[in-house]
Amino acid sequence: MTDDPISNFEVTDCDLMGRRGILKVKGRKVETPELMPVINPNKLGSGGSIEPKELKDRFRFNMIITNSYIIRRTEDMKERAISEGLHRLLSFDGVIMTDSGTFQSFMYGGGKGEVDVDPLDIIRFQNSIGSDVGTILDRFTVPGSEHEDAENDLNITMKRAKDSLDVNKNMEMAVPVQGGRHLDLRELSGRRVKELGISYAPIGGVVPIMESYDYTLLVDVIANAKKGLGPAIPAHLFGAGHPMILPLATAMGCDLFDSASYIKFANDDRYMTSDRTYHLKELDTFPCPCPVCSKYDPMDLLSMPKGERTPLLARHNLWVLRIVLDSVRSAISEGTLWELVERSAMSNPQMYAAVRRVKEHGSLIEEQAPRSTRRFMCSSSLSLSRPEFIRYERYLSNADLSSDRTLRLTDWARNYSRSVMDLMGNPPEGVDPFIDSPLGPIPYELNDMYPLGQAIFPPPGGLDEGMLGHMEAMRKKVPMKDIIDWNGKKQPEELPGRIGHRQANIRRAMALIRCQFSNDVTDPVVALFGEDDDLEERIDMITSRKTGKIRNIHLAKDGGKLHLLSLRAEDGLFSIKIEGAKRLHKNIPAPWMRVIVDSETGEFNARGLNVFCKFINDADGRIRPGDDVLVVDEKDKLLAVGKAQTGWKYLKESKSGIGVKVREGVLSGKDKD
Repeated sequence: MTDDPISNFEVTDCDLMGRRGILKVKGRKVETPELMPVINPNKLGSGGSIEPKELKDRFRFNMIITNSYIIRRTEDMKERAISEGLHRLLSFDGVIMTDSGTFQSFMYGGGKGEVDVDPLDIIRFQNSIGSDVGTILDRFTVPGSEHEDAENDLNITMKRAKDSLDVNKNMEMAVPVQGGRHLDLRELSGRRVKELGISYAPIGGVVPIMESYDYTLLVDVIANAKKGLGPAIPAHLFGAGHPMILPLATAMGCDLFDSASYIKFANDDRYMTSDRTYHLKELDTFPCPCPVCSKYDPMDLLSMPKGERTPLLARHNLWVLRIVLDSVRSAISEGTLWELVERSAMSNPQMYAAVRRVKEHGSLIEEQAPRSTRRFMCSSSLSLSRPEFIRYERYLSNADLSSDRTLRLTDWARNYSRSVMDLMGNPPEGVDPFIDSPLGPIPYELNDMYPLGQAIFPPPGGLDEGMLGHMEAMRKKVPMKDIIDWNGKKQPEELPGRIGHRQANIRRAMALIRCQFSNDVTDPVVALFGEDDDLEERIDMITSRKTGKIRNIHLAKDGGKLHLLSLRAEDGLFSIKIEGAKRLHKNIPAPWMRVIVDSETGEFNARGLNVFCKFINDADGRIRPGDDVLVVDEKDKLLAVGKAQTGWKYLKESKSGIGVKVREGVLSGKDKD
């Protein structure tokens, strides 16, 4: 391979394990997640075919895939590809990926037969025609293979991959993750691909799984492949082209897809929608506003000759794929990808089972999911797979109730009514106020913190059995004392007098600080403020004139004030100011929330410039996307404070893009928020 990187991948937004990103290959850019329409080189220029240029100019598909094996075995096409180059042959100026003939081996060689091409010759050929991303001739493993056979296939694939890397010259190499249905081999395969230094990894051998609608196994295969690959390598799910699959596969960490479904379905008179396909004969009207459906109705198409009907149906199918992918991208940026996944689950029983399976991989997803998103939608027990449930359960395991009585709000739908906010916001002396929510018991002090303050739950009486069971299990994790249940209407008479507004705000701030900045060594409240007897007098709470809620926290010191924290209205979490970072850094030992950067570039971060992933040496395993982090050098010298753009593994493993957006550097003296 060349010394300079041929491609790189930069994540710009994330939700669950799904990412929006930019894949750059040889100077060409592709926004992900993206689908590559399959181009059959034998059909180019045939009557009614959809040309590659139209795919890019009209449908905005900036990456396509074609088969180098087919081109190579067709003599006139082979000569043109070598002399003119692949991009000119296909009249496509986007990114072109080439397959190698592995699937032909599976289809026409009984799964174990070999196509008539040498594994190294096909790599040399892909180089010679100017492929941007070339694929090795891996060994296809059918899902039904026994473990020994699948492991043997994997070893053959890895041997070919190493040999192919030696002869590759100027294209990005795709080495598929194989292993059949054996999940340990999928993880091993992903790890071995990563160890090769590969920066583009398809997940292979999954077409038979999808064709049999075994989406539960597909979830397991993707999850274990991702365990081995890690988050920095873009993952390509081979042969995934049904729009119903795309939201879930993206949520599990797949960035790219390819399929000829748009034309195959059209050849069979099948009409795509976002959640299923119809035969044209089943429809009397089109439920779609695309240019094809706006001009024709089903009878119009059925009355056409097949040569006219098929390309029109194919164009409609491409519009559906485009719309679904754009919806997935938008959902990632909005933080609503899970809602999209749940909607796709309702379209098919096998898909529903697959979404339920996601919970088995909750820890893997939680590591890469943002700390907060736009909202938290919980509509059914499917929502229990969301990473927020894992995080909140961890918090409840460490919850410490100091009061002797508990005021429990039983109607969470009334959480923000005036009477509830008045009583729970300024609670009686010696009483812990809680909300009995589907997420679990919520201390009222944390009610504005994500996901609690952004949660949308069914009303009491509207929960399914799975949610009711979870709610009961969470109640048992909090040892409430002398419970007073309240429905949010007439206030209980037996409560003592209220605490003051300032005292309530201090109580709220301390609870949030302990939750957000928890660690195994030091009380974060002590780390920030010390243990002085007059602590409450020295804390200056800046509150909103309109709502009375906390906005900034200062600490009086030496005749002045240190600005330690600011509260974000959008998610109810604190942003750390540089003075707060200094105190947390001094009093909570490494590696807590540290991102360690190269000392040679650290001065730029200290002056307020962002941290790029390629200069990151290490990161604390507790860091999630959106977390406030301390930027330090190799000697743990504090340089800056900022917001992590991705989780800790991506920060450590990626060499592209911004890892931390610096808010303040120790030398900058300027808040960039």
